[in-house]
Amino acid sequence: MPLEPSMTPLLQALVIDLESYLPSLKPNRATIPIANDCYEAADDWRHLGRRVLDNDTRGNYPERARGERLLLARLQRILESKSPDEQRIYAPILKAGNELIKIVATVQPPVDGHLGFLRIVRELFSFLRTELNFEEVEAQPAWIRFSSGVVYVELQHSISPFMTCSFGLESTESKCFWIEDLLYLNHDEKYRSLPERLEMNSEAEIEKWFGFLAEVFKRYGSPVLENRPGVFDALDAAQAERDAAYGREMELKYGPQGTI
Repeated sequence: MPLEPSMTPLLQALVIDLESYLPSLKPNRATIPIANDCYEAADDWRHLGRRVLDNDTRGNYPERARGERLLLARLQRILESKSPDEQRIYAPILKAGNELIKIVATVQPPVDGHLGFLRIVRELFSFLRTELNFEEVEAQPAWIRFSSGVVYVELQHSISPFMTCSFGLESTESKCFWIEDLLYLNHDEKYRSLPERLEMNSEAEIEKWFGFLAEVFKRYGSPVLENRPGVFDALDAAQAERDAAYGREMELKYGPQGTI
């Protein structure tokens, strides 16, 4: 559910109000901790408000509001221990932030996700659930995670192909792999021709790219998704080999250490 039209003028006013505090707070950031804290909070809150005003559907605003309330409560506790003069300076900033957070909390994310991202990905990757016993364990408007309990797959709306897909073992989540690694492991030359930047401004563009990713997993992904013996060691070796090959290509192209 988007922002109620009647709330738009108030949110606009709060964003302008928070922006107006920034110039006076900035000079004291390095010497007065509460000034720095309020500056950072006001800056974050005004950007958050602008995202809502711009109808940016990538965020889960009620969840974000819960986090901001925790920050607000912490700043309020700090301010209570300050002098009356300091309270007079900083209390209006927190009041404006509180009002903005209340409005942001009312903006529900779209059920289908940002530009239909969740609906499209759930359909394209339904084979994870129906054929491989994966479950959807977490979802945001522009991000979703599937897991078998052993292997996870994360998919994200992004203009960077690198960011759109990662996967790995739940037990070693700090070590993840990307679609290039899966292609390289299976000697598929498409790993060389992946785009550097994606257009993700429509449902058709989202469906095209994530349809491609789904087909790669359907063709090559079963050993990884089923965690067959040795497959992640092979994937790790393939990733290292691909990175080394890329480094050699860059050195040949630009000279040692990537310099021209």
